[in-house]
Amino acid sequence: METFTIHIIFNGEAGTATEEHDETTLVDAITRLTSGPVAQMGMIKEVKVVDMLDCTNFLWQKGKLVFPQPGVHC
Repeated sequence: METFTIHIIFNGEAGTATEEHDETTLVDAITRLTSGPVAQMGMIKEVKVVDMLDCTNFLWQKGKLVFPQPGVHC
């Protein structure tokens, strides 16, 4: 089973955090971090998901989805 690391950067002096997930928990974690109460309060600056090969799979910055770009299909 593939694992993913979520890197979270908080605004201000709050620092950073990481979380480990697999494909069964990843979507819920992304939803919580980008739409949950902490995100709505503007406390999260960036959420980046990388896979086991260290490839970026998802990037959300300052309240906006950066990667993958909406509407762009590979």
